Amino acid sequence: MSIAAHREFSKIRRKSTFYLLALGSGLITSLWVVLDAIGNNFITDPYLFGAFEMVVGLIVSIILVLILSIPLPNKDKEFKKTLGYYFDPNFQGIMFPKGKVLLYTLLAGLFATGNTILYFVLLEKYDASLIMPFSQFVLVYLLIADSISEREKPVAIEIQSITMIAVGVMISTISGGKLDAIGISLIFGPFALFSALYTVFQKKALVTKNDKGRKIDTLSLRIWTLFIMTAGQVIASLPSIYRVGFNEIKENWKHSLAPVIGSMLLVYLGVIAYTRALTMGKMSIVRALNSISVISTYPLAAIFAIWFPAIFRSGGNDIVGIILKISGSILILIGVVTLSMSETRGLIFAKIKIGEKIDLTKLSQIRGIESVAYTSGVYDLIISIRLRNIGKAYNLIRKSIAKLPWIESVVTLPVIREYK
Repeated sequence: MSIAAHREFSKIRRKSTFYLLALGSGLITSLWVVLDAIGNNFITDPYLFGAFEMVVGLIVSIILVLILSIPLPNKDKEFKKTLGYYFDPNFQGIMFPKGKVLLYTLLAGLFATGNTILYFVLLEKYDASLIMPFSQFVLVYLLIADSISEREKPVAIEIQSITMIAVGVMISTISGGKLDAIGISLIFGPFALFSALYTVFQKKALVTKNDKGRKIDTLSLRIWTLFIMTAGQVIASLPSIYRVGFNEIKENWKHSLAPVIGSMLLVYLGVIAYTRALTMGKMSIVRALNSISVISTYPLAAIFAIWFPAIFRSGGNDIVGIILKISGSILILIGVVTLSMSETRGLIFAKIKIGEKIDLTKLSQIRGIESVAYTSGVYDLIISIRLRNIGKAYNLIRKSIAKLPWIESVVTLPVIREYK
């Protein structure tokens, strides 16, 4: 029996869960970025700090997963319920990826490693306030990937909303500084592309079933990708270790340890929320919603500036900077709200003509259709659809279905609330 059959019925709407996960991962990102800055203040070499953080993060994550693997009392003996169930209902203990899932996990880990190493390479020459805004170009790659994987073009409202979020991120974070042609090429090229491919293969690993019909859970996926990222980061730090040794880490690890542990715990939880959201919606939309971290980082940095004024400078005298931050934040919020209000889900009930040959493959290829199921009763098929442009898309689907020679009639019903 599948794991889904053992899940408890959620009282939270599926749509609400999706936005809570995507936005929640962004809020968690804000907090770990702040803690990262504190830890990096003590170990200043970016490669050494990255290696130290990854090694500590791997140890902390393994301990956390072992705790989450503690079994809970459960009446159903066929289903192993653990503490991790409340983070991901698919989790039943550490799962080793096999076959295609292993391939996708390896690729996700390698592209994540490449993205992280490139970030440190760029950081040696350019300021982070220039790198991160332009890295939002990754949304373009994810829009293209969504179009290919879901066999449909992004609708106007998706493009408009994601553009507003990306532009909002850029104008609210960009500051003084210069980017040359090499820097722009690296950010728009491999840096953003590696980030997009990491997301693509993460999602592929999560939605692919193994030979037993199980999907890998987000907790296990994070552990295995973290192994790969840690190995890559340690290798990338070898030139710095050869040049300056371990002295900086030896002298400052005690001061950095607490913020790094807190940061990596939050990273783990944030990635779990982010990857769970990937299984419920489009990659470009999840990434766009995750950009809420740009807004939430400002108040957190202001709070931490009370205790760490040397690390978090307020910049209160920069009126132009404040105006840009407010304007960018407003654009991000408008984009997020527009996205959240635009998606509509529905059900189409269809009758089949007696004696006609049924071709479900052709039906499932129609844009906007998520799943098709046989049923008994007045109607023969239940077709689940997901749309953004409710007027045109409903008519398009109904007309496309009506053209199929074996369909007699269809009835369309919007889904008011959905639970999972």
